[in-house]
Amino acid sequence: MLEGNKILIRRAKADDIEVISQIERTCFPGLTAYSKRHLAYLILKANSSTLVETENSTLHGFIIITYHKRSRIGNVETIDVDPSFQKQGVGLRLLAAAEEDMKEHGMKFSQLEVSEGNHAAIKLYQKAGYTIKQKLADYYQFEHNGSCNAIRMIRVLDAVH
Repeated sequence: MLEGNKILIRRAKADDIEVISQIERTCFPGLTAYSKRHLAYLILKANSSTLVETENSTLHGFIIITYHKRSRIGNVETIDVDPSFQKQGVGLRLLAAAEEDMKEHGMKFSQLEVSEGNHAAIKLYQKAGYTIKQKLADYYQFEHNGSCNAIRMIRVLDAVH
């Protein structure tokens, strides 16, 4: 990183929707990507948070989480990192920030679903402390990484420090 550049994780703004949509389409090509309209809905709805990582004015990636107050489970709806910034810790930083946000909202667990064929993501989540809870047959309408099946992973969140 060049001196003077600052990596920042912040809440997404309406102005970010276009870039978020572009990253989503890059990470999930074709019919598997969330539409721009659906992303805007998730970003702006009350029981969710969207965090973005930026460096100067460049958006590296984002994570969208939803809160389920009764079960106290925060769900990672999607986490996307621009391919030019992958393998640089962006995903782990976004996940850690999202978990802190979940704890601040009273969540006790973080949960996510991932394609059983997305081995890189599964490895990342295991590195972050997630364990496999169950396998979900035909979870996706369209194939993700060669499969319509998903794996549900969960992590117990530590108390807020």
